[in-house]
Amino acid sequence: MLARVERKIMKHGSSGVLAIPKAYRDYYKLSPGATVTVLYDSLLLIVPKECQHMLIENADLVEQLLSHPRKVKLE
Repeated sequence: MLARVERKIMKHGSSGVLAIPKAYRDYYKLSPGATVTVLYDSLLLIVPKECQHMLIENADLVEQLLSHPRKVKLE
């Protein structure tokens, strides 16, 4: 499921909150209370529980994506 959306960060107490798009939640059957893994450095990755195996299978790529800022501007 490839998509690109822009989201605004909302305030919730003293935290910043970002809503996960409905289409993504529906596709991965994520309902309130569902657990996801969040990885971040230069990028933010949200990984549903059913896709955890992809983190292991693609560990080198995930680490490379998270550790190196992109030098090319995406439009």
